[in-house]
Amino acid sequence: MNKVKLLSDGFFGLDKGFLVYRKTSYHGVLYMAALKPLLITTDKEKILVDTGIGELPDRIKKFYRLDREMKLERSIKEEGLKPEDISVVINTHLHLDHCGNNVLFKNAKFYVQRDEVRYAHFPDRFQKNTYIRELFDTVDYIGIKGDHEITGGVKVITTPGHSPAHQSVVVDTEDEKYIYCGDASPLR
Repeated sequence: MNKVKLLSDGFFGLDKGFLVYRKTSYHGVLYMAALKPLLITTDKEKILVDTGIGELPDRIKKFYRLDREMKLERSIKEEGLKPEDISVVINTHLHLDHCGNNVLFKNAKFYVQRDEVRYAHFPDRFQKNTYIRELFDTVDYIGIKGDHEITGGVKVITTPGHSPAHQSVVVDTEDEKYIYCGDASPLR
């Protein structure tokens, strides 16, 4: 049966005003966002939903306050796994804080909405700095269109808004149904 566990890739800080498109009182307020990839263990697969922020290029790193005392590699190791044990990665979207460690998972199949890949290559002016090509262009994606079952009890559903082709992940376990929203609902 499917099991879920939140992992950690640390925190990153950004101006809270960055999260909204109009001028508000949030501008100038530091928001520390938790980077929480989800590990799904099935009978046959080890699935990771989002891979955190990883090592940002210097030209980008200067804009964020990073606290990566707990890196994803260590979080995975604490679960008794190695990056090569991950067989599937699902990116909710391709912003830098969700695909930064994709390169670590050499044996994984990567799933993302086809339109998200297209948009990541040609973003609008509001999101152009959140898509970092050297982070998301490191792997080959299986581009999906719309809601899609990945494996038994694990499926993606489209939840556009935060990005044009954002997807969330629905996981059925023996006792519960979980929905990992990515950034469809990021704030507490």
